[in-house]
Amino acid sequence: MVRAISNRASSATRQGALLGAAFRDLHGARVHGFALLVTLGEQARASSIASDALAAGAENAASLRHPERAAAWLRARVVAAAGHRTPKSRQASWAARRAALGQLGADERTFAGLAALTVVERAALVALDVEQLDSRDAEAALGLSTAALERVTTRARHSVAAWIAAGDSSAPPEDGDLGRRVREAADRALS
Repeated sequence: MVRAISNRASSATRQGALLGAAFRDLHGARVHGFALLVTLGEQARASSIASDALAAGAENAASLRHPERAAAWLRARVVAAAGHRTPKSRQASWAARRAALGQLGADERTFAGLAALTVVERAALVALDVEQLDSRDAEAALGLSTAALERVTTRARHSVAAWIAAGDSSAPPEDGDLGRRVREAADRALS
């Protein structure tokens, strides 16, 4: 009897570990990328925030009521953590942040546009225009109503459009994927 209970507990532990690993494999790279964009290229902070969110997600994977909404749940944790201030002494330099986002395809104008946004505005823009999440998932991730998400996203797109337009127009934008998607979002704001 004791052996049967021990075997069931051991099997449940293995299943939980496998589910957690699958959860991290499925969501890890995208959550880290989202965190990197929301923290504006603070690599160490983004890694820490994404790791914490993934660990919590892996721990709760079996109990998530709507597994298809796990992306929103994870991003909500990232946005909440990214909203907390980091002491200046622990923040990455602007050059390091630009370099980190440059690796994702953000040119100087795109970086400047993203830097002008609040964490929530950046998260809305990234969720909807870069990651192309469903609006319900973006609403859940940001804890906003449909109308509030629309206002925040419109404000973010207009702000980025202004920064991109204010850039050196003689220098063509670099064609990184991130820069292209952010510019497309800014273009939508202007049309």
